[in-house]
Amino acid sequence: MTSWLPHRRLEWSVAIVAVLALVAFGWLARQSPQQGMLSYLFAFVFFTGLSVGALALVMVHTLTGGAWGDALRPQWMAAARTLPLQVIFVLPLLTQIPVLYSWDRADVLAQDPLLRAQGWYLNAPFFVARTVCYFVLWLGLLLFMVRGSGRRAPVASVGLIVFALSMLLASTDWVMSLLPHWHSSEFGMMVSTGCMLAAAALAVLHLTLCADGDASSPQLLGDLGSLLLMFVLVWWYLAFMQYLTIWVADLPAETVWYIPRTLTTWRALAWLGVVMNFALPFVVLLIRRAKRQRRWLAAIAALLLLGNLADALWLVVPSFRPGGFDLRWTDLLAPLGMGGLWLCVYLGQYRVQRLQGSPASPALESVRG
Repeated sequence: MTSWLPHRRLEWSVAIVAVLALVAFGWLARQSPQQGMLSYLFAFVFFTGLSVGALALVMVHTLTGGAWGDALRPQWMAAARTLPLQVIFVLPLLTQIPVLYSWDRADVLAQDPLLRAQGWYLNAPFFVARTVCYFVLWLGLLLFMVRGSGRRAPVASVGLIVFALSMLLASTDWVMSLLPHWHSSEFGMMVSTGCMLAAAALAVLHLTLCADGDASSPQLLGDLGSLLLMFVLVWWYLAFMQYLTIWVADLPAETVWYIPRTLTTWRALAWLGVVMNFALPFVVLLIRRAKRQRRWLAAIAALLLLGNLADALWLVVPSFRPGGFDLRWTDLLAPLGMGGLWLCVYLGQYRVQRLQGSPASPALESVRG
């Protein structure tokens, strides 16, 4: 397969721009620490989700097989192998816990007995320990997927359970605990599905940028379109059921999360997310002819990636900017800096995957024919 890859000079240019963006972000974040760390958190959640979601899809394909996974496995492995970079990016989050999380501030705890009762779980040492455990588990699974050979299938079956539980806890720790009195049983599943959706969209977008080869097979493109449609439907079901459950219950402790997101000008971003992550992809991917054409599939994959990034912003920021839709320069610089370095590592790892790649499987060969 001949894949589109930017010239290495362009990669170096992207890396330089990313470093400059992070430097500018750091300078602005010093002036407004909480708002800066909110920007950093949503970027971190999005790009870590890409890495971990790709790892989960590698494990899914290890168990199921199929030409769709043979075509996307190099992209997913490259994305999963960016996890060590996210280990570096998690360090500022662990050193700025009181800036983001009210449960680690003494003045807030002194006035909130319910929050003090949650102290057995919501405390800085345990938060750091859990985060370290998540990355140790993910890196361990990645190592098995890279070097496990014949043991990959048993590890993948257990690894998917580990993925589900760790993402449930990680999303609770990193995002839900921003509002410690709010809770939702669907939130972790919704975030996990969003990670896998974004990882699938990234791999499909990369594949459809290929000049020729596998990406031009209508049958394969149709299968990949169906894969995206499945994730779109599951993500939307979980997101809608969370909203419906909270709307029906109408409890102040639960509606506090939706009020700034739906009753202020932030609702424009909510509707944009519905269009980008569900409505438009759903309509296009239902059309057999459209999803079997490379340009249409590439456009939908790019739309889903941008929609997932917008959703990460919507999940993290509005509760701390309740006055309405309000973007800061840090909201641009954090994902630009983190994303630029992530992209450079991803492309480097993808190049390694192609150099080390084995011949295509019989399933993929049959699709080519």
